[in-house]
Amino acid sequence: MIKINVVGKPCPVPLNEFRKAIRRAPVGEIIEIIGTHELSKGEIALAAEETGQEILEIDEKDGVWRIVVKKVR
Repeated sequence: MIKINVVGKPCPVPLNEFRKAIRRAPVGEIIEIIGTHELSKGEIALAAEETGQEILEIDEKDGVWRIVVKKVR
């Protein structure tokens, strides 16, 4: 599992870090990204869908969101 912590980082850092992880991860790898920038949460989910990845989980608690994605292509 690749874990990315971008808590406190503004856009575009969270999205860029997610994209880098998707590029380097092998097919089947799980990527977990945790952050606080609200707009980035939506951008990351959209980027995952647009690239054909499988979103396993999206949750948020106390202003901190977590997205778990499986690389499928």
